Amino acid sequence: MTLLELSVQYADGAAAIHTRIRELEQLEQLQTDPVCAQALRRRILELTPLWREMREMTRRTAHYYDRRH
Repeated sequence: MTLLELSVQYADGAAAIHTRIRELEQLEQLQTDPVCAQALRRRILELTPLWREMREMTRRTAHYYDRRH
């Protein structure tokens, strides 16, 4: 597998995580139970760094051999 192919997999993973974060945010806004809302917020906060790292790995693997990056 090439780094460019790997970058596509990272991008797919980042997109899936981002979709889940958006779903959780919607659920949190609809939640009337503060304990459940807090649990959803915690999960969002756990997923956000993973999403950012996946986006960064997408960029790094896609441009690994570019001298500009």
